[in-house]
Amino acid sequence: MAFTFALLGVVALVVVLFAAESIYNSWYALFKAVHVTFAVIWIGGGFFLTLLAIVAEQKNDPDEIAIVARQAAMVSEKLFVPAGLIVFLMGVAMMLNTDWGWGKFWVVAGLVGYAATFTTGLVALAPLAKKIDASVRSNGPTHPQTLALIRRIMFIVRFDVAMLFLVVADMVTKPFS
Repeated sequence: MAFTFALLGVVALVVVLFAAESIYNSWYALFKAVHVTFAVIWIGGGFFLTLLAIVAEQKNDPDEIAIVARQAAMVSEKLFVPAGLIVFLMGVAMMLNTDWGWGKFWVVAGLVGYAATFTTGLVALAPLAKKIDASVRSNGPTHPQTLALIRRIMFIVRFDVAMLFLVVADMVTKPFS
């Protein structure tokens, strides 16, 4: 574990050094580096958990799905929510360091997409993952109530991940700008 944190510290230091040259003129480069890093963590993690759940679902393995749901509940609370907030805050910081303006389509679309997916995660996905975990503990992974909760979360997750990818496409291409 110490190695992991040391490696993370080295990566953070190198990112700051890469952005340091432009910090003298603007903090934009540092804000962008942090923004993109945490977007990758948030979106990549969500996509990976979705793939694991789809594989377990196709195997028709309720035990494996329950394990993924338990892990998703923990990761969403401890990693995705903070990462999503950092992505948002760094996006705002970048906008404050440019003269792009808040009214451009890609900015508004990105903010709407972010709000939709962040709210979905906070209001729907995290509570549902906890309900699945509780249902597995009290009823078992093959109980009809547990399976219904799993089907519901998998339906919502697919749309949430699709929204995240649309936000990424919006931010990268900056359409109608």
